[in-house]
Amino acid sequence: MATIDRGTRTGRTIAIFPWGEAIEEFLDPLNLDLNDFVSRMTGGWLFGYVLALQGQGWRPIIVCASERVGTLTRLEHAGTGATVWAAPAQRSRRDPITSLGYLERWLKSPMRDFRTVLTKERCAAIIAQEYEYFRFDLLCVLARRTRCPIYATFQGGDVTLSPIERILRPWFLRHCSGLIVASARERARLAAAYPRVQVPIASIPNPLDCEEWRPEDRVKAREQLGLSAADFIVINHGRTDIGRKGLDILVAAWKLFSARHPEARAFVIGSGQDHAAFARLLEEQAPERMTWIADYITDRAQMRRWLSAADVYLTTSRTEGMPVAPLEAMACGLPIVSSDAHGFPDIFAAGEGDGGIVTPREDVSATVAALDRLVADPTLRARLGSAARRRVEEHFSIAAVGAALDQFVRQNRKERTA
Repeated sequence: MATIDRGTRTGRTIAIFPWGEAIEEFLDPLNLDLNDFVSRMTGGWLFGYVLALQGQGWRPIIVCASERVGTLTRLEHAGTGATVWAAPAQRSRRDPITSLGYLERWLKSPMRDFRTVLTKERCAAIIAQEYEYFRFDLLCVLARRTRCPIYATFQGGDVTLSPIERILRPWFLRHCSGLIVASARERARLAAAYPRVQVPIASIPNPLDCEEWRPEDRVKAREQLGLSAADFIVINHGRTDIGRKGLDILVAAWKLFSARHPEARAFVIGSGQDHAAFARLLEEQAPERMTWIADYITDRAQMRRWLSAADVYLTTSRTEGMPVAPLEAMACGLPIVSSDAHGFPDIFAAGEGDGGIVTPREDVSATVAALDRLVADPTLRARLGSAARRRVEEHFSIAAVGAALDQFVRQNRKERTA
């Protein structure tokens, strides 16, 4: 996969800061470490942004904090060639919903190292994951000090955690150059929560490499995975987060559906912070013919094979930003049954015309009814699968999202000097 790295000469280096006091907050629940992050991990919104920006001539770098490095460390991401900077940090022990917790997070952040990176790399812009998060505020301060415009992207963080943030956050939002918010529901919340804040907002989705994510032959995929050609297979993959991903709703819906359809099998693939809790949930509920593959698969070819082998993708999230996992399934030609959590109504703007059956959050009966329709109608599955693939190609490709990001950053760059 070709990448473009011209930022050093052209002044088009852009620093992307992922969420977390330390990158281990994200990696540890997945049983991955910093080395896995740079050598094995690909895809997702983060590396999708890297590819999208590289395609527009930017030189994106990833800047994170880590508990596993002793000094500021420069690495290289194997999949994209992007530079990754890891600054040593410690996580706070106070509750983040308190003002003291917010302040301790500031004090424990490697602000000096972050500034060193921004200066050393001569960054032309900053992108922060989440604006309802302490690091966005901190980066706004650094942006002013380094005369570097800052943008933030919405990936599901829609809660102002502490009292002090409710006071300070409007000020920081006023001093950023733009927000990237693909969810219409979140844009409405922003307007209501910050009526006096005027900041450019772009509806730009998360990108997907549609060349890599494409359907394989279903018969061959099932043969390779040892699956029966006669089964009706439903799949879900991603982080094991029961509350946000609504995995309890998924299990409840599957219990009702599978009781009526002995030919149906479900596969849940992933790991995360609720690994033990999800294991208990499966033991207590004992859903028939549901298999949990308790591994966060970083091998995209393997994950593509699983998606290609399935008949339907099911997601019952309560909270989302602009999820990438269902986009991967759509690119593999799968019809989607989803909740109406943030992002999904935007992905499926035309409903079934875009390849998805969208149901109300936590509505088990509606989820089961959608699965009933699809198991009974192969023609409907084929029609929705084709529409899903078309939707991803037209609106979520690396090229389309990259062009939109490039235009938004160019049009709204502001140097904050006062």
